[in-house]
Amino acid sequence: MNNSTKFNKTKPITHIQTLQNSMLNVFNMSKSKPGQRFPLRVNDKKMCFSLVQGECEFKRSTDSLLIGILKAPIIIGISDLVIDPENILIQAITPVEYMYLPLDDFLLHIETHNLWKPLTYNLMYLSARSHDYTQLNTALSSYELICNCLRTLIEEDFERRATLPAVQYIMERTQLSRSGIMKTLSELNSGGYIVIKRGLLIKINKLPSKY
Repeated sequence: MNNSTKFNKTKPITHIQTLQNSMLNVFNMSKSKPGQRFPLRVNDKKMCFSLVQGECEFKRSTDSLLIGILKAPIIIGISDLVIDPENILIQAITPVEYMYLPLDDFLLHIETHNLWKPLTYNLMYLSARSHDYTQLNTALSSYELICNCLRTLIEEDFERRATLPAVQYIMERTQLSRSGIMKTLSELNSGGYIVIKRGLLIKINKLPSKY
C-alpha cells in the first residue's frame, strides 16, 4: 500500500470523513504518542481502527514487513470477511487521534445510520490499494521489487524522501538483504539511471528493464 499521487487524488476523503464524523457522535476519540500499537483482534474480537489525525505503519505482525503507511483520514479493519486479522498490526509513527472499537459495534453503527454508501467508497479505496500492492510485490525478481520501491519512494512526500534513506525504505517493504539492495542502488547510481546523494533518492532518470 503506497501513498503515490494517484492514490492521494482518488482517496474518498469526503466519504471517510462522513463516517468518522458520524462515529464521533457515538464513540470516544483517543490520542496516542508514536509507537502505540493497534492489533486488529483483541480478546478474540475483531477490531476497527479509525485514524482521524496522524500517520501509522500498516505491517505484517509475523515478520514486521511494512505493507504501507496509513495517513489520516482512513478506516481500517472494516471487513468482517478478513480471515487472519492477527497477522496485521497498526503502529503509530506520529502523534495520532483515533477511534478504536469492536468491528461489530462499527457495523451496527453503519446499519443503524444507513452509512453504506460512504462505507462502500472506503472499501473500494482499500481494495484498490491492496490490488496495487499485490501488483507491485507478487512473483517479482529482486531487481523488479527494488525498482517498484524506487518508483513509489520518488512519489512520496518531500519530507519523507528527504529523511528516509532509500535502502531503509526498500528493506522495510521487502525481505531483501541490505547488501543486495545497496549493490543494486550503487550500480544504478553509477550508471546514471538514478541520483542518490547521502543515501537519499533525489531523482529517477530511467530504470533499465533488465538488470
